[in-house]
Amino acid sequence: MEDYTVNLGLIDAGKKSFSFEVKDQFFEEYPFSDLQHVNISAIAKLDKDGNNLSLNLKISGEIYQIACDICTEKLTINISGETDLLIKKNNTDLISTDEIIYINKNENKLDLKHLIFELIVLNVPKKRQHPLDKNGKSKCNKEMIKLVEKYTKTKKTASDPRWDALKHIT
Repeated sequence: MEDYTVNLGLIDAGKKSFSFEVKDQFFEEYPFSDLQHVNISAIAKLDKDGNNLSLNLKISGEIYQIACDICTEKLTINISGETDLLIKKNNTDLISTDEIIYINKNENKLDLKHLIFELIVLNVPKKRQHPLDKNGKSKCNKEMIKLVEKYTKTKKTASDPRWDALKHIT
């Protein structure tokens, strides 16, 4: 499995880039994730200016065999995203935030694996569905949509008469 660690001790003043490939094995440590089949490139650009260190992390690639939210057929989704972070060395144990990563002053390695995972997950569309064709129609599996519609008809249930009086309260 690829190592997603950057040795901060070897970075001189200026900019340094690191490239990582994210494949299916990457998600073995994240079994709770429904992302299992991916081909994503991650580029980490570190900029060191004196004691200040900034990180620009970019991802781009594809997620394969993910279920469409509408018809459940497998599809491929293109994703891309970017984030900027500051890395600060400190003697005390401070909790990292969305913008700042605190590491121990004696620590020279930064593991980017979880940051890459978070960036991938945050850039997956909330609604995973087939794209529309040039006529504005969904490319979803028509037979599956008919089955979903057939079995998801909601039944109107009678309300409990004990609660009917509450409907008139304004």
